[in-house]
Amino acid sequence: MNKKKLGLFLLLISISAFSQTEKQYTKLKVSYGIETHTDKSLQSYKYLLEKLPDLAAKIETIASEFDFSLVFNDSTSIFYLEKKLYSNNSAADMALAKSGYFGRIEQQKNNYITEELQEAFGKFLVSRPYQKWELVEESKMIGDYACFKATTFYTVTNPEGKLFKHNFTAWYSPQLPYKFGPVGYGNLPGLIIELQGERFTYGVKKIEFYDDNEKSKGNELPELKKKKLITEEEFEALAAMDEKRWQEQQD
Repeated sequence: MNKKKLGLFLLLISISAFSQTEKQYTKLKVSYGIETHTDKSLQSYKYLLEKLPDLAAKIETIASEFDFSLVFNDSTSIFYLEKKLYSNNSAADMALAKSGYFGRIEQQKNNYITEELQEAFGKFLVSRPYQKWELVEESKMIGDYACFKATTFYTVTNPEGKLFKHNFTAWYSPQLPYKFGPVGYGNLPGLIIELQGERFTYGVKKIEFYDDNEKSKGNELPELKKKKLITEEEFEALAAMDEKRWQEQQD
C-alpha cells in the first residue's frame, strides 16, 4: 500500500472511530412515569379479583414504581426500564405486560429496533417502521411545554380472524425538537411528552440536559443486546407459528 492510500485509509478509520465515539454519549435524559389501565370487564380480571384480590389490587398501583428512561443524541435514542426492586414482583410482571414494553428500544432516523427478549420462540432484535401520524389542531400545556396532539393506530388479527384496532394519542412539544418518545413511538416534530394508549399512559417526569463536552459513565448511550436482527414481518410469522403450535398442544 503506498503512502497516499495508507494516509486515506488511516483518515477513514479516524473518522469512523470519531463518529462511533460521538454516538456513545447522550445529550438528554428524559424520565417517564407510567399509569396502566385495566379493563375490569375482562373475564381474566374478574377471575384474578376472585381468586387473588390482593394481587389484583396491587397490579392497579404498582406501575407507580416503574421508572423508564429515554436517552439520546442527535441521531439515536435508547428507551429502557431502570433496574430496581419492586414491592411485589408478580404484580410488577403483570403490570409491565400492559405497558407495551418488551425490552430496550433503539430509535433511529428511519426506523426503530426493539429487543424482543421475552418471547418463548426466541430472542430477537426486530426492525420496525415508524407509525403514520395524523397531526391534530389541538394543543395544551404540560408543565412548561406547549404540546400538540397527534393520533395513530395499529390493527391486529387474532387466530380466529377477528380484527382489533388499537388507538394512541401523543402530545409532542416542538420546544424540544427531537423526534423521539417512549416505547418506540416517535418521528413527530418534537419530543413526545405524553403518550396515551388504551392500556397505559406515559408521561415525562424529568428532563436532564448534558453538556455537549461531557463524556462520562453517567451519560454513555446503552447498547442493545447482540441478537439476530429480523424484520417485523419475519417476527410476526414466527409469532403466528408459535401460536399455532400452542393451539395444537391444547387440542
